[in-house]
Amino acid sequence: MKAYVIHGPKDLRIDERTERDLAADEVRLGLAYGGICGSDMHYYQDGKVGHSIVSDPMVLGHELAALVLEVGQDVKDVTVDDRVAINPSLPCGTCAMCQQGEENVCFNMKYLGSAAKQPHTQGAFEERPVVKDHQCVVLPSNANLKLAALAEPYAIALHAANLGEVAGKRVLVTGAGTIGTLAAVAALEQGASEVFVSDVHQAALERVSKLADVQTINAKALEELVVSGEDKFFDVVLEASGAPQAFNTALKVLIPKGRLIQVGFLAPAELDMNLILTKELTVKGAYRFLNEFEKAVESVLAKPELLGAVSATYEFGVADEAFEASLNKQKHLKVMIRNNKYAS
Repeated sequence: MKAYVIHGPKDLRIDERTERDLAADEVRLGLAYGGICGSDMHYYQDGKVGHSIVSDPMVLGHELAALVLEVGQDVKDVTVDDRVAINPSLPCGTCAMCQQGEENVCFNMKYLGSAAKQPHTQGAFEERPVVKDHQCVVLPSNANLKLAALAEPYAIALHAANLGEVAGKRVLVTGAGTIGTLAAVAALEQGASEVFVSDVHQAALERVSKLADVQTINAKALEELVVSGEDKFFDVVLEASGAPQAFNTALKVLIPKGRLIQVGFLAPAELDMNLILTKELTVKGAYRFLNEFEKAVESVLAKPELLGAVSATYEFGVADEAFEASLNKQKHLKVMIRNNKYAS
């Protein structure tokens, strides 16, 4: 079968991989839709994401919806022809963090399409990926599989909103990429009183305003508007851009005792940590998701307007063109790969 395999920076190949027999608790899928994530783009462009460096060929992909083709002999809750969304996380279940119910920061976490561990955890951008049965969330028979493929990034956004305790709060989301856009939607779903989104690109702000009932601000004007008193301070900032300047601006526009949730990977830079001290701010990282995946599946299936977040779809087997498109953040929000054989 064919698979999207990263060998190094800008060295993405469609390789042939041998299919294997299923273990008793495994499920073979027919990939219908796969979303190209920010981490996939980093692996493609740089051969790494943060400290996770590609040292061996690795199949990319962890955002997917699929059809079930085959199940192992002990699988009870998933059957052939089911439509499923896939939770890509595989916590060990035994480490100290897992025992505390904090599986998203498991010391031994394996995550589809991740180079964090050696050997790497292979991803799911292949024609017939294999996953554990407990990774499958069975969907209604008429579920839109393209929507379902948004469940993983929505779960990340929902986790950030939950950490921000956004209910009843004035919320700013910095960065109108996929996670920022979905974080704005999640904040509204979680009861935020007002949600604002900032970005340096006007096209990105126009996109998010079409998908959610938010107010938009050009990131270059944000600090001046708040510090001058023309606009009010924010209770919570969900920082999704990964830009150090956005982090520093967030500290300035937060109300004292406010909360900053960092959900985008930050580039190395000087950060204005003194403001955290003098305003007694709470700063938390938001990494992947905890127990929000099934809720995320339910949420995206109930929001058909989120189909507008998918700005381009490429047929399975198209590699560089699809990934290059996903790097164009002014033009594209979410780029997906579609396998017509299973996407009916």
